[in-house]
Amino acid sequence: MSLKVNKTKLLLALLLLAITVPSRVINNDRAFNIDEPWWIISSANFYYAVTHRDFANTYFEYHPGVTNMWIFSTAMHFYFPEYRGFGQGFFDQRKPHFEEFLRENGKETLDLVRYSRYIQAVVLSIMAVIAFLLLSLLIGEITAFLSIALAIISPFFLGHSRLMNMETMLAMFVLTSFLGMYVYLHKERKIIYLIVSGISFGLAQLTKSSSVVLIGVIGLMLLLQLIQKDENPLRSKLTSATKTFGIWLASAALIYVILWPGMWVAPGKMLSEVYGNAFSYALQGGRLDVTEELEPANFSLDNRSDGVLLYLKYWFSGTTFVTWLGVIFAGFLFFSKHKEENLKIAKPLIVCLLILGSLFILMFGLAQGRNHAHYIMNSFVAFDIIAGIGWGFVLMLAQNKWQIFNRTYASIIFIVALVLTQIGFGLPYAPYYFTYKNPFAERAATLGYGEGYNLAVEYLSAKPNAEEMQVYVYNGMGTFSYMFRGETLVFKRVYLVDESYEQIVEETKSSDYLVLYPVIRNQQPETEKLFTAFENATPEKTIEINGIEYIYIYNVSEIPESVYAALLE
Repeated sequence: MSLKVNKTKLLLALLLLAITVPSRVINNDRAFNIDEPWWIISSANFYYAVTHRDFANTYFEYHPGVTNMWIFSTAMHFYFPEYRGFGQGFFDQRKPHFEEFLRENGKETLDLVRYSRYIQAVVLSIMAVIAFLLLSLLIGEITAFLSIALAIISPFFLGHSRLMNMETMLAMFVLTSFLGMYVYLHKERKIIYLIVSGISFGLAQLTKSSSVVLIGVIGLMLLLQLIQKDENPLRSKLTSATKTFGIWLASAALIYVILWPGMWVAPGKMLSEVYGNAFSYALQGGRLDVTEELEPANFSLDNRSDGVLLYLKYWFSGTTFVTWLGVIFAGFLFFSKHKEENLKIAKPLIVCLLILGSLFILMFGLAQGRNHAHYIMNSFVAFDIIAGIGWGFVLMLAQNKWQIFNRTYASIIFIVALVLTQIGFGLPYAPYYFTYKNPFAERAATLGYGEGYNLAVEYLSAKPNAEEMQVYVYNGMGTFSYMFRGETLVFKRVYLVDESYEQIVEETKSSDYLVLYPVIRNQQPETEKLFTAFENATPEKTIEINGIEYIYIYNVSEIPESVYAALLE
C-alpha cells in the first residue's frame, strides 16, 4: 500500500474539496467570535516581533497559538506589509488601539481577518485531503471519504472552521497525526507515515498544548504492539517501539522549533510558559501570573462527574442524526462475522478513535476553568469518523445483499444523499452553523459566541449618518466594531463583574445607541442586574435568530431615567 493517488482517490479528494471549500470562503466575514480580537492583536504583535527579530517576544498565550499567528502574519504581510515599519511596537490585546491604528492608515481589521480565514481554509483543506488519503489505506476509499466528509461538514465543525479560533485546525492536526501513526503500525511501515504523524503532532502542539492527550493514545498503540503475540522477541519489539516513538517525537520537536522563533532564542522560557501555565490553569484554575507557581498541594480536579456530563451534553446537542446513526452502526460492526480485511482493521481503529475522543472529554471535563464546547472539537471529529465507518459498513452490507448497490451510480447516490443530509442539518443555522441544536437538546452547544452582531451592524448602518454615530456595545470589540464604520465604545463584561455601574451609566449616556446581548443572560449571572434594570425600557430593535432573542438595540435618548436609577441603586 502507498499514498499513490489513483483515479478514484483523486476524484474523491476533489469532491471533498468541492463540498467543503465553498462553505468556508463564501460570506466568511459575517461573524467574529469573542476570542478572535485577542488573537488578531497577538498575531500583529507576533508579526512585528518576527520582522524586528525580537524572537523572545513571540509568546503571547499558553495555547501557544503559533500556527494561528503565522496565518494572521502571512495575511498581514500581503495586506499591510508597511505595518512593520511604523515603529508602533506592541498593542494591548484588551484595548481597541490596534483597530484604530489600522483605520488611521487606511486599512480595516475586517479585511485582515477575511484574508486570514481564506488561508486557514487552505490549511484545513490540505489536512482534510491528507487525512482522507491516510484513512483510505485503512478502510477503503469510499468509507474514508464518508468519514472525513461527515466530520468536516458537520454544523459544529463547519461553523468553527469559519472562525479563527484554532479548534478546527487543532482537530485536523491531531487526526492526521493519529492516522499517520496508525497506518505506520498497522498497514505499512514506511517512514513517511511516521514523519507525517510527527509533523502533524508538532503542528498540533504549536496550536494548542491540550493536544498532549495524543501522546497517551500513541503510547497505548505502541504498548499494544509490544504485547501482541507474534514470532518477534520482546526485546526486538521494545527496540522497535522506542525507535518509532523517538522518530515521531523528534519530528514533532523539529517542526515545533522551526516554526516558533521564540524557541530559537529562549526555548526554556517558551516551554515553561506554555506547559507551566497550561497545567496551572487546569489544576489550579488560573495562570501562573495569578497562582504564582505550581503548588502540588493545591492541585485538584473536579471530583464530580458534572464536568464530564456537561461535555457529553455538548456533544449530544451539537451532533446530527447522521452521526448518531453512524456511531450505532459502527457498534454493530463488532458483531459482524464478515471477514473483509477492511473490517478487521476498522474494529481496533474505532476503539482507538473512541479512546481519543473520550480522553479530550475527560481532560476538559475534569480540569478547572474550562467549560466551552469547542474545547472538545477533537471529540466531535473522532466520533464523526467513527460514524463514517459505521455508514461505510451499512453500504457494504447493502452491496452484499442487493446487487444494485455494487453499481457505481448507486454508491454515488448513497454517498451524495448522506453528505447532503449532513449539510442540510446545518443550513438553517447559516452563516454561523455552530449554533446548530438537535431537536432533542435544550440548547445549542455553542451560543452567545459573537454571532448576531452582524445583524445589529446592518440595522444601525442603514441609519442616516451612521459613520458619525457612537454605539455602546456589550463585548463589542471585534464582534461589532470590525464591521461598523461608526465609533464603537466597548461595554466590557468586567464592568459588571466589578459592579462599575457609574461608568456604565456615563458611557451609555455619552452614546447614541446601546447594544446588549441578552442571549448570554443565563450564562453570565453578573448580567442579571443589567437586564433586570432594562426591563423598564423598550428596545428600538430586537433581533432574533432561530427563535432566540439575541440582540437588544436601544436609542439612548429614549432610555428612561428609571433604568439608570435601578443600575445605580
